[in-house]
Amino acid sequence: MQKVLFIALGLALHSLITGTAVFAGDSSTEAQKLKYEYIIATELTAEKFADYFCDRLAQKHKWEKIDSRVSSDETYTNVFSFKDANAHAWECEVTIQKNREISNSMDVVMIVEPVLES
Repeated sequence: MQKVLFIALGLALHSLITGTAVFAGDSSTEAQKLKYEYIIATELTAEKFADYFCDRLAQKHKWEKIDSRVSSDETYTNVFSFKDANAHAWECEVTIQKNREISNSMDVVMIVEPVLES
């Protein structure tokens, strides 16, 4: 099961790094948010999965956690900041909750946006 988690996390991070934004309608000069949604199979509780997923982002990928909260419906939200290979600053909000329709799985939503320098 842990192997599946490693593979899913690897795929999520790979698509985050290499993904591109899809535009509908008019494009603008404003910064674009990127949204990634995953369903990941795991037997871990939502709390343990969120801890593991976010620890992996912080330790292996050097993202800095800047906020963390848990809602009453057990949705785990963590906000990270990081810099890409070109030293551009980004923020990413990671939301994790138990999937209500598929047993032993988590919904993971990552919303990434550039930090506009002033």
